[in-house]
Amino acid sequence: MASLQEIRDAVKTTLESNVASLSAYDTVPEAVNLPAVVLVPDKASFVMAFDRGTDSYEFDLAVLVSFGDADIAQDSLDDYVTGSGSKSIRQAIFNNKTLGLSDVNAHISEMSDYGSSFEMSSLQHIGAKLRLVVYTKGN
Repeated sequence: MASLQEIRDAVKTTLESNVASLSAYDTVPEAVNLPAVVLVPDKASFVMAFDRGTDSYEFDLAVLVSFGDADIAQDSLDDYVTGSGSKSIRQAIFNNKTLGLSDVNAHISEMSDYGSSFEMSSLQHIGAKLRLVVYTKGN
């Protein structure tokens, strides 16, 4: 069964390897290089099966782009939160459901908070949240 740290590392590697020009952070940093995605664990369920059967983790992926010109910023954000394309985070996870781990299955289930303002290092960024759901199986 993959640990939380292994899953976080695998998400970072998967996204940086499959989405051009995206900086991925598996922990919440003080500052980011944009465009960026920050992985934030939200909740976990350990009751899906007895005897260490399947655990599930839900993460918020905070997708951040520079908030300069609003039209350009939203066009850039759209590329990362849309369902498919070379910059689509959802497509990258869909194409790599195991995140490179033998006992994991992952998918993006929803988008929320589009157009939200995120502040890091006293700088405002525009972004959205993607919900990442990860299942991991025990022996």
